[in-house]
Amino acid sequence: MGKIKGKYWRISEDTFKLQIKTRQEQRILEEALPGWQCVCYGYVPKTKEDIYVFQRSFETELDWTNFINCDKINKMIDMREVKND
Repeated sequence: MGKIKGKYWRISEDTFKLQIKTRQEQRILEEALPGWQCVCYGYVPKTKEDIYVFQRSFETELDWTNFINCDKINKMIDMREVKND
């Protein structure tokens, strides 16, 4: 399995969304992202990829930082922040 492309953005003080575009099954993603809830799903026929949007609230900024810097996540997902300017 190659690295999955992921984009994330903050939607409130403690809540983030994570968009993943992949050919992996949703079950595999949910196992890798405990505590995240899939809130949206889409399909790209041209590339035959699924798009999942997950959402999660974190207790503290440190919890979010620990997640985003976690080796398990960094090995699986190439994360990019989406800026809301």
